[in-house]
Amino acid sequence: MKTDPGKIRILLVEDHAPTAATLSAMLNALGFGKVTVAGNTTAAVNALKETGFDLLLCDFQLGIVNGLMLVRMIRRPDGITNPNVPIVMITAHAEPDRVAEALDAGIDDFLVKPVLPEKLLQCMVGLLERPRVFVKSKDYAGPDRRRRQTDRHPGRRQDDREIRSLVPRNKWIVPPKT
Repeated sequence: MKTDPGKIRILLVEDHAPTAATLSAMLNALGFGKVTVAGNTTAAVNALKETGFDLLLCDFQLGIVNGLMLVRMIRRPDGITNPNVPIVMITAHAEPDRVAEALDAGIDDFLVKPVLPEKLLQCMVGLLERPRVFVKSKDYAGPDRRRRQTDRHPGRRQDDREIRSLVPRNKWIVPPKT
């Protein structure tokens, strides 16, 4: 890992104290020594105003003001902190609609509880050492969702050109009835 984990400032926003303690201990064991824990959105906003963080780990369900609202407050141009800070949503609820909603709010990555230390480290190292391009449009502000680039078309997803079917193009599984 190129980045010195001891210098990375992390804000962990988690309202469930045992989960916050577990994640904080996990981060410390992985070498991340500068972890600030916020138990609710108000504490998170106050911490963000006081300190510039390098990474934010946020639970989806935070009570009255959920994690999505916090992400949207951060991603606004006049937000409470650096709008480009990498944000990882950590939640036990991984329904496709919830994941899509979090991505639309502007998160960088999504992890499902219980989080394995290896997955957490892999996610964090990826975001810190290979930061995503930040895009702004009329309806969206956040990291560019395109992850893979090709040599022929930089910035375009390889998936856009790949055939998703295992059946070769122009071949019929069942010939059409004539």
